[in-house]
Amino acid sequence: MEILWKTLTWILSLIMASSECHSDHRLSYSSQEEFLTYLEHYQLTIPIRVDQNGAFLSFTVKNDKHSRRRRSMDPIDPQQAVSKLFFKLSAYGKHFHLNLTLNTDFVSKYFTVEYWGKDGPQWKHDFLDNCHYTGYLQDQRSTTKVALSNCIGLHGVIATEDEEYFIEPLKNTTEDSKHFSYENGHPHVIYKKSALQQWHLYDHSHCGVSDLTRSGKPWWLNDTSTFPYSLTINETNIRHRQKRSVSIERFVETLVVADKMMVGYHGRKDIEHYILSVMNIVAKLYRDSSLGNVVNIIVARLIVLTEDQPNLEINHHADKSLDSFCKWQKSILSHQSDGNTIPENGIAHHDNAVLITRYDICTYKNKPCGTLGLASVAGMCEPERSCSINEDIGLGSAFTIAHEIGHNFGMNHDGIGNSCGTKGHEAAKLMAAHITANTNPFSWSACSRDYITSFLEKCAESSGASAKATAVSPTVFQQLRGHYVKLGILKKGPSGGGKYCLGERKRYRSCNTDPCPLGSRDFREKQCADFDNMPFRGKYYNWKPYTGGGVKPCALNCLAEGYNFYTERAPAVIDGTQCNADSLDICINGECKHVGCDNILGSDAREDRCRVCGGDGSTCDAIEGFFNDSLPRGGYMEVVQIPRGSVHIEVREVAMSKNYIALKSEGDDYYINGAWTIDWPRKFDVAGTAFHYKRPTDEPESLEALGPTSENLIVMVLLQEQNLGIRYKFNVPITRTGSGDNEVGFTWNHQPWSECSATCAGGVQRQEVVCKRLDDNSIVQNNYCDPDSKPPENQRTCNTEPCPPEWFIGDWLECSKTCDGGMRTRAVLCIRKIGPSEEETLDYSGCLTHRPVEKEPCNNQSCPPQWVALDWSECTPKCGPGFKHRIVLCKSSDLSKTFPAAQCSEESKPPVRIRCSLGRCPPPRWVTGDWGQCSAQCGLGQQMRTVQCLSYTGQASGDCPETVRPPSMQQCESKCDSTPISNTEECKDVNKVAYCPLVLKFKFCSRAYFRQMCCKTCQGH
Repeated sequence: MEILWKTLTWILSLIMASSECHSDHRLSYSSQEEFLTYLEHYQLTIPIRVDQNGAFLSFTVKNDKHSRRRRSMDPIDPQQAVSKLFFKLSAYGKHFHLNLTLNTDFVSKYFTVEYWGKDGPQWKHDFLDNCHYTGYLQDQRSTTKVALSNCIGLHGVIATEDEEYFIEPLKNTTEDSKHFSYENGHPHVIYKKSALQQWHLYDHSHCGVSDLTRSGKPWWLNDTSTFPYSLTINETNIRHRQKRSVSIERFVETLVVADKMMVGYHGRKDIEHYILSVMNIVAKLYRDSSLGNVVNIIVARLIVLTEDQPNLEINHHADKSLDSFCKWQKSILSHQSDGNTIPENGIAHHDNAVLITRYDICTYKNKPCGTLGLASVAGMCEPERSCSINEDIGLGSAFTIAHEIGHNFGMNHDGIGNSCGTKGHEAAKLMAAHITANTNPFSWSACSRDYITSFLEKCAESSGASAKATAVSPTVFQQLRGHYVKLGILKKGPSGGGKYCLGERKRYRSCNTDPCPLGSRDFREKQCADFDNMPFRGKYYNWKPYTGGGVKPCALNCLAEGYNFYTERAPAVIDGTQCNADSLDICINGECKHVGCDNILGSDAREDRCRVCGGDGSTCDAIEGFFNDSLPRGGYMEVVQIPRGSVHIEVREVAMSKNYIALKSEGDDYYINGAWTIDWPRKFDVAGTAFHYKRPTDEPESLEALGPTSENLIVMVLLQEQNLGIRYKFNVPITRTGSGDNEVGFTWNHQPWSECSATCAGGVQRQEVVCKRLDDNSIVQNNYCDPDSKPPENQRTCNTEPCPPEWFIGDWLECSKTCDGGMRTRAVLCIRKIGPSEEETLDYSGCLTHRPVEKEPCNNQSCPPQWVALDWSECTPKCGPGFKHRIVLCKSSDLSKTFPAAQCSEESKPPVRIRCSLGRCPPPRWVTGDWGQCSAQCGLGQQMRTVQCLSYTGQASGDCPETVRPPSMQQCESKCDSTPISNTEECKDVNKVAYCPLVLKFKFCSRAYFRQMCCKTCQGH
């Protein structure tokens, strides 16, 4: 069957290099034929329906059962709709075996389709074709994703680890279609996501403030999001609030509206199927586990506008069109439904509205430009703002719609106000502001996950009995055991199919906060020791925690004891492990989370100058001093004694010198730089605390510790030249009578301005407000100051000048060849950042540095040997079932050398024999020989011939019909020497011969003697 499939599958690859810019109407194509001309490349393939094992079933891939259901009916009859389908297709040198499951969950059971004319609704129906599927590639379930509809052929997206592919049926409108026969399957167009990306690389449309001219490389072509107010969700808060990816299931009932231009392009016949095919992909995107929340996009209502609406303005101007659409969709919002039942007016409620238009929209003017979508950030819970406008560009529109709904859920672009997509962090995903070849639009970044998690949690926290209707939409529903309930904190046991854990979102709190007993094993040390019995690269080691720098604090990095190397044994330590020894912060889910000095996760409790949690700084005194004595011959000299219990210890040289700070106990045991031996700068665990000894190459050396110290210590200096001075300060514990706040006052103070958040193009500086003691200006906990008099935090912009021009370098596109030398290209643009989220594209001359290369050779290695098949022989035999044969050789990629067959892959070897037939063989037939001599030498006689039934091969057969058998004997006449007897009476039997009847019976008349003796009897025989 594999042979048959390969012989029936062909690929046509059209490579169209875009060497010049398109017109402003680059997306305004009017047919599939024109659409294909905009693609960088595409291929044609014929998919086939197969079984689970890949065996051929049919060339028919479209839904031929016409299984439809009404909105109010029970689940579909499995006899009507096929719940599992398998397809095969071949493209771009790869074979795709699709494993698909019927998806009916993305359409509401109250789903309706409405057709609106200029006076409003004209007619509607509630039928749904069950032809929408989701799934994966066979044997690649964890790494691939598929969302396809087969209403009129395969229509959807296939996402692999390397690329996303769009597929749709080839319409009979192109010149190419006449070269193909539709008897053995229907051709489909398949193209990569990267084929769409190339459109905007050469688009020079003049869109003053569109994302294209700001950034040069927009999301999914271009995307703009309106920010009507300042969000309180910042990156710090998100990181602080991140939980494990467990969630209550949520349902977003969606209204989809298609304008009249959509009807004109897709036609009434296909518009419903097309839109639901796109929304099937959108629903699949929101069911991806990377979102960290279970969100179901449910299409509740589809409105098709056949004419302009009086109160709805749709044109090129995206801002005005979105504003008009949001008001219009709210005006038709059903307020009679509570989400549990269909209202009397038959109109389903919706939580979100999606407008799909064929207008080439622009975010600031009524002319075409590069914008593809527009939405309000965090508008999901507000009926008048839970909406978006999306330009139809084909199947890629699904990613635009998902992206814009993401904005409605409070998501910002990856890399805008967050770290995702920036250097050193994970790549940008579906919410990317700039699409690249490496952008994965089929999954969500950690930042998107944090945004939507925080948004949903704020909705949940605001949905109490006193919450206003505008704070949380009462119709963003959650489903529990088949019933709808209003949004809230629902308790539900974990469940799911491995992608999600459905149930109450996990929250964490501190426990067992008491100090561990003296001598207890360090928790991180125990985790490293657990790997002692596991081989590492074939050997066993004893592992200790690695405490050096340059590693993630919440990864388990272990040092091989006795060896000079360390390695990461686990990507994350066990939850609750301290991030580092000098901090109370702990690791959760591989991330460091803040712990207050009260050992409470997320607490804002802070230590005072005495290291008392929540204290007022009254239990210690500050000791400061300056030491500059010297010895004439050098040596160790005491600087200061540090009593037991001291905290915030700082010892620092005032200038660089050849002298060294040392530390010892009262018993003359040196801990640092003793016995005239100089230690490397590092962390030293001394007297119950960690001392950090620093000796930079261009700064004076220092010694610091948080404390408290568990013994008395003495700071020494090893003098090798004149002592230029050493400053020291620390706080020593004291015993006071009464509370310290009776002796000193406290006041709010602004901290110094923070560093500017950006070096150019506009950053922010902040002044934090803290509570301080009046006597020594040390920081204490905020509750010692009057909360009513607390001033606001100051904030100001800084470094507002534009950044210097720099090169924007896109990712390399796929190499044109996999071996034997190909070429690859990338986008190179000169850009300048002029605002926090705004860039402009300049001429190449604007960037002063050398222009990066845009094209380079790649994959120069020789291709491996490959199979080369010679021509097929003629079919033998000439009719009926037979075989054709050919020779298959293992050749070099340039075909110049022949190798032994063992050097080529046996799995990919083309067949050397295939079945064939030149038509049915002719049936057996009667074949006659030549007539023999006449039996009579004179007069009448008989002559004989052979009659045989032979097949077309000349072999004897018994299948010839007797009714048409030719005679094997006939009468004949030979001329006599004498005058022939004219009187027939002279031919008579000799009377004395009585056996003439027997002569006739035994067919002896052919013999001359018997014929003469029985002339009359034999006459005619």
